[in-house]
Amino acid sequence: MEKKINRIKEGLTTAEHLFVGIFAFVAIAAAVIMLMYVPTARSFVNGYAENTVRTGTEGSAAICEEYFRRNMAVLRLSAAGLDGVDLTDPRTVMAICTRISDSSDFRHVGFTTPDGITVSSFGGTMNTSTRVFIREGLAGEKSMYSHTNCDFDGQIMDVYSYPVKNKKGEIMGVLTGDKRPLQLSSLGLMDIAGSRNYGLIVDNDGKVLYAMDNNEAGLHEGNSIYDIISADSPSGKEINYVLNSVTDTTIKEINLKGVDYLTAFTPMKDGLWTFVTIIPQNTVTGAFSMLTIFSVSVVGAMTLLLIVSSLMMAIRIHRISEEIGEAVESSLRQMYVDPLTGHDAVAKFRENYAAVMKDTATGHAMISLDVDRFKAVNDMLGFEGGNDIIRQISDIIKRNIGANDFFCRSTGDQFYILAHFSENDELVSLAERIINDVDYITGDIKLSLSIGIYKIDDPQIKSRVAADRADMARESIKGRKESRYVFFDSSMLRKIRREKRIEDIMEDALALGEFIVYLQPKFGLGEENTVVGAEALVRWMHEGKLIPPGEFIPLFEKNGFVNKIDYYIFEEVCKLQKKYITLGYVPKVISVNMSRTHIHHPGFVSELAAICAKYEVPTKYFEIEITESAAYEDMDILCDIFREIKDVGFHVSIDDFGTGYSSLNMLKDLPVDVLKIDRSFLTENADEHESASIIIGCVVSLAAALEISTICEGIETKEQAMLLTKLGCNMAQGFFFARPMPVADYEKLTYGI
Repeated sequence: MEKKINRIKEGLTTAEHLFVGIFAFVAIAAAVIMLMYVPTARSFVNGYAENTVRTGTEGSAAICEEYFRRNMAVLRLSAAGLDGVDLTDPRTVMAICTRISDSSDFRHVGFTTPDGITVSSFGGTMNTSTRVFIREGLAGEKSMYSHTNCDFDGQIMDVYSYPVKNKKGEIMGVLTGDKRPLQLSSLGLMDIAGSRNYGLIVDNDGKVLYAMDNNEAGLHEGNSIYDIISADSPSGKEINYVLNSVTDTTIKEINLKGVDYLTAFTPMKDGLWTFVTIIPQNTVTGAFSMLTIFSVSVVGAMTLLLIVSSLMMAIRIHRISEEIGEAVESSLRQMYVDPLTGHDAVAKFRENYAAVMKDTATGHAMISLDVDRFKAVNDMLGFEGGNDIIRQISDIIKRNIGANDFFCRSTGDQFYILAHFSENDELVSLAERIINDVDYITGDIKLSLSIGIYKIDDPQIKSRVAADRADMARESIKGRKESRYVFFDSSMLRKIRREKRIEDIMEDALALGEFIVYLQPKFGLGEENTVVGAEALVRWMHEGKLIPPGEFIPLFEKNGFVNKIDYYIFEEVCKLQKKYITLGYVPKVISVNMSRTHIHHPGFVSELAAICAKYEVPTKYFEIEITESAAYEDMDILCDIFREIKDVGFHVSIDDFGTGYSSLNMLKDLPVDVLKIDRSFLTENADEHESASIIIGCVVSLAAALEISTICEGIETKEQAMLLTKLGCNMAQGFFFARPMPVADYEKLTYGI
């Protein structure tokens, strides 16, 4: 960009000096404009072509994924309906298989017992224990294989299998179904430039599993993509890398027998298959060819008009030159300079990145850096004070990076650095220098930095992708006290894929009731230590196994699904409280956690009250628990929500009290019933640590003065329980008293039922 701008400025200066030869100059300038415009138009058309192919490929891949998912869903739901059925009677099983086949699109359905004997909807049985999909199903895995021969009639089919389990999660067998091999032409794939004959589905070895008839590549099912592109060629190696490593849609240009093709790859089936588009570039760009010719003709006509009018414009060139020069300088400042810090802006950083990657193949890293909880800094110092901190951090980064390194501020308190290195220690040293300098300049204000480092291993990788991977590493440690920088590794990509799999099944899991309520009792602190209530916790039982909350709760909070889980768990608890009332018990208060995202949803409290009204359960038997960190979102909104919760009769508690910046200020504004003291204040021998006793004692005394009850979580030892009793804490929960337990165990402990 700077080179183009400099050429314009030099041209204007030349025009001033060559006033006498203005006609010749304008003609030359017009020719230059034409030469610049044609590549620009071509670039636009090529960019349009890539976007068109990308959109069509991703849309077609999604259609195919939905086809496979729908077929598997039929088997999954059918398998779920077999629990409780006598599967040892071949006649019963054959009738079930026939019914499933008749009611679905499956041509043939079979049920295989754990010993490998399959009962067929065609009639008869057969030992199929050697089949891969049977072994996988008996191991608890679902699978789908293309173009597989049916054991009962030898037909080549697409075979789907799904494990059948009882309520205990034990494998009772495998349900299989086969269909005619998928015809891509039957799915109504996306139209690309008037053509649908472009699509292929290949596996990671490049083998063609499905192909559109008369596709542009001339490939058929059973061919390999390497039949048209040598596996040993540069293009072949690139494609092998894409098929086995890339997780996003990738566009490649290849040349086959003198024809340029656009080839797009979109991963499918958890990365095991790939939807491939191979289409001649001219097919996509042809629609714009006439437009390009027309626009070039218009530019040519405008050029002639410019030559004719140039004489009249000559007397104004000097003044226009000055105005343009000022505008160029202003544009450069806006485009390339961060107005807050005075250092490089994002646009300049991206240009520097592109230049470095073009000239240097290895030895560079993308570093992502931001300040944890920077909103709290703005709250303490004000907006301008926060800006001053950002400027100081920018100066620190500039001072610590090398002469050939670059950095920019992206948004807010986030920075990116492109650093040259020879050894990992150089990157570690850079991160530690920045951290130490920031600690030094901020003084009493403790800033916590999170730094993610991605060592660039492919010079072709785009700056946005490199930044995303550095961000991925940084996010993995954000908020942790023990780690302040981390290197990106492939496990983080695996984490993204794992989260994608969870997101693919979470809605079905909720519909199937896989999320269950566990209750952790709360005990009153006194002579008897009796159960006074409980906290509702969510657990996920998927395919007979409990998925740890740490694997799905953070993801659900990030994608917003946690709101549905919150409402679901609240309604399940409401059903329990209704049960206890019906049995003649006075229910203990059960607290239900609510994500802080609810505070921005109007009607959140009224929805909870409506659920209670539906089951005719008084709201006084519930405690709505919200974490203290919600105060950072908007304290005024949080106060209004708490008052609304109290107005409809719920109890209100603050979780993790004492871990934030404004705990004491919160108490004077928020109508709170219970403070949940964070476990971080306790140690194993809490009574031996005077500071812990003083802090907890002060919180308990302050809460008592404000008529607020207190509960401490994470109690693991008798000494901790005795200390809390001595300090006057009202309640406690933790492994010392009871672990989170299934509802049946809680009912036996609390009500004796």
